[in-house]
Amino acid sequence: MRKRIVPAVLISLSIVAVACSDDKDTTTTNAPDDTTAPTTGDTTGDTTGGGECVLDTALKIGFAADLGELGAFSDQPGSEAAQVMVDKLNDAGGVGGLPVEYVVKDIQGDPAATQRAAQELLDDGVNALIGPPFASTGAPLLDTVDGQAPIIFMASTDPSLADPSRGAFLASFSDPVQSAAVAEWAINEGHTTAVTLSSTDDIYFSGNPEYFTEVFEAAGGSVLGDYAYSLADADFSTQVNEIAGLSEVPDVLFTAMVMPQTQVLLEQLAAAGLADVIVAGVDGFDATVVWSAGDIANGIVFAAHTFPQEGNGVEQFLADAAAAGANIETISFGALAADAVQILAAAAIEACSVDPAALIAAIDGLVNAPVTTGTVTYAGAGGVPEKDVVILTIENGEPVFVEAIRPTNIPG
Repeated sequence: MRKRIVPAVLISLSIVAVACSDDKDTTTTNAPDDTTAPTTGDTTGDTTGGGECVLDTALKIGFAADLGELGAFSDQPGSEAAQVMVDKLNDAGGVGGLPVEYVVKDIQGDPAATQRAAQELLDDGVNALIGPPFASTGAPLLDTVDGQAPIIFMASTDPSLADPSRGAFLASFSDPVQSAAVAEWAINEGHTTAVTLSSTDDIYFSGNPEYFTEVFEAAGGSVLGDYAYSLADADFSTQVNEIAGLSEVPDVLFTAMVMPQTQVLLEQLAAAGLADVIVAGVDGFDATVVWSAGDIANGIVFAAHTFPQEGNGVEQFLADAAAAGANIETISFGALAADAVQILAAAAIEACSVDPAALIAAIDGLVNAPVTTGTVTYAGAGGVPEKDVVILTIENGEPVFVEAIRPTNIPG
């Protein structure tokens, strides 16, 4: 790629959207009319290059999006938010003087469809990819791409998908990090006993309770038991009755469960006289909008990737997305998709190239790169960026910021 160094310029990275339909490609090279950009600063969601380059090949991003039942919670808003960010980039002049191109393929939650989509995206000339949230489709994507282009797993918290040697990175913190943060919050609040609910249907639902237990007990807490469930379950009375029968009522119940199962669990806990047990979870509570359960959700606590407040670019993101008519139902996963595009754009600027090896090396060396949710550092992090975990609670049917934690004891 040709490179010409000029004085440093600011590339505004805010966000807008186009809905994606099943098994259809969406390619965008034109900018929207809106030219409003967020203000400059390390926490507004802008990315500043150390100098502008001139590319002779455009950055082309492919999103292997799981728009099926399981992954749609992240990839539907994420695919729209990525489009918003691409449009804003192009409105600001693109990357390296060329408009960013963007293509979406629906992998439908199917490993075989994921592999086909990955090869089609590569054949279509993408030089960077955004990947789905779960290892069941993320691993086949990684196996097919295998270093032919960098992959940013936008919503995944599975550390097994982070492998810089194969060009794979997370946009978010990992499961060990978020579970450790919730455990440290619980200990700091004076809670000393807990139980966990876990499912072996996916490592997300079993790994998070294990990480929580490790950190909670290392800090002096006691986990009184783990209770198994299936993702197909619609009743948890057996588990709830066993918890009610313990000689000591636990302070906390920790689970990676998602809605609508979480609502059933909360209702059955209340019916069994366990309404005072604090139900704590991870980003699945945020992803599936746990506060939609109504008053029964008040008081629960969970890990989230971000929250709109002064000092980050999320409020601007939400305003831009709303103005564009984007359907961003989950704040975190729209913002993380914006982050993913920003990370790839920052790498292209840093390398002044869209060569896959150059992009991968540039991502792996990023330090405090400004993104919508704050900043990310990949240097020395093994593909999992160093980021705070936001702890939220539900008050009066709405999520409320509690604190941001960067845990000190991270399993593994």
